[in-house]
Amino acid sequence: MRRVALMIILCGCASAGGSGDPYVPKPPVIYAGDRSTARMEGEKALPSAMTLAAAPATVWTAAKQVYASLEIPIGIENPAAHLIGNQNFYKSRQMAGEPMTQFVDCGSGMTGAKAASYRIYMSLMTNISGDGKGGTVVQTTFTALGQDVSQGSTDRIPCGSTGRLEQLVLDRLKAAVALR
Repeated sequence: MRRVALMIILCGCASAGGSGDPYVPKPPVIYAGDRSTARMEGEKALPSAMTLAAAPATVWTAAKQVYASLEIPIGIENPAAHLIGNQNFYKSRQMAGEPMTQFVDCGSGMTGAKAASYRIYMSLMTNISGDGKGGTVVQTTFTALGQDVSQGSTDRIPCGSTGRLEQLVLDRLKAAVALR
């Protein structure tokens, strides 16, 4: 009996040992909270960032223009908190004249990429603050959820960002500030 117990313990330890594979952290999970706002659970969404050689007030005005050009309504405009953006808006099929699949990945179904046909609920927030040297640090954070409204589903699934929307916001901000 002792030998059997010892064998079980040794086998358990041997199989629990390192396999040489690197640790891969689980991706963050996105949930719909109260009032259907998108939020991250676990790890936080990482912002895309850049520094501009312009005053925060100039960048703030340019950010409002960028959101308008992307047809994203501004739901939060709080200069004291340095935040501008919208935590709860949705688009289907296209945004900024491009297919939604350019911005989010919600997985694939039998008919192809889910982002191509799902309603995508999004949060896009931009933080604009001075860098202490006369310039401005800009950080843009994006999260998304997808919902198949054609099937009457009420469940939303997490979608990952391709990084393209965040980069588009930063590129347009840089161009708008350069024109001033």
